Amino acid sequence: MKSYISILKGLLGSTALTLGLFACIGEQSDQLVIVKPAEGARVKFIHAVADGPGVSILVNNRQFSGVLTTPPATPATLTYASAFPISDYATLDAGTAKIEVVIPASTTAPQTPVISGNVPIEANKYYSIFAIGSVASANLEALVTEDNIVPTDTSKAYIRFVNTVVNATGGYDLGLGTNFPAALANVRYKQISNFVAIDPAPIGAVATAIVVRANGTTANLAPTTFTLIPIKRRFYTVFVRGRVGGTGAQAITATLYTNR
Repeated sequence: MKSYISILKGLLGSTALTLGLFACIGEQSDQLVIVKPAEGARVKFIHAVADGPGVSILVNNRQFSGVLTTPPATPATLTYASAFPISDYATLDAGTAKIEVVIPASTTAPQTPVISGNVPIEANKYYSIFAIGSVASANLEALVTEDNIVPTDTSKAYIRFVNTVVNATGGYDLGLGTNFPAALANVRYKQISNFVAIDPAPIGAVATAIVVRANGTTANLAPTTFTLIPIKRRFYTVFVRGRVGGTGAQAITATLYTNR
């Protein structure tokens, strides 16, 4: 079981802007010129606070989320159960990033700071930041982990499991169909498993059901339509979220996203 890198008190969520560039130089204007990708640390933000509001984020005193919004529209916020970017990662300058998370201003209230802190991030490394906890219980925090998304076997796909159920007293198990790998079992609150190698699906295969259960039980918690067709060299994260005893948006369920 991999332990998290750090927990920052407060609610941490974000969106980001990624830019691509194509160029023509002098006499090479009729040729394809390959531009070196942006360098830096790669970061993905996940909002897993079931009763938390949408948030915006500033990095090094500059607006980081919603920068593509055309004024006077209000910049989009990162809301519960969402990840940004949806695919791949956002790029930040390596070093110590000053992160400020705010509830955006409304017509009746000014912008409200939620957290301000420094997060060390390294070039060419990948990180996931999960906002976890509960607004009602005033125990919001951010779970930060480095993601190892280099395949040790390029013929395999990879999957991991994260528990963000704030009031869970026990662990949860992740299964693929009827297979419940030991490395994905009994994952407790704020724990993140390592990525586990799984067989990719052959062409034309039926999607595999993703099953989440409380440890030691046989009752499935994930929706019956929650499925996956694993692709080799892809990395997937499933996080269980909500509250024990929660209803509606706060009911326990699971979400899957692709890391790479």
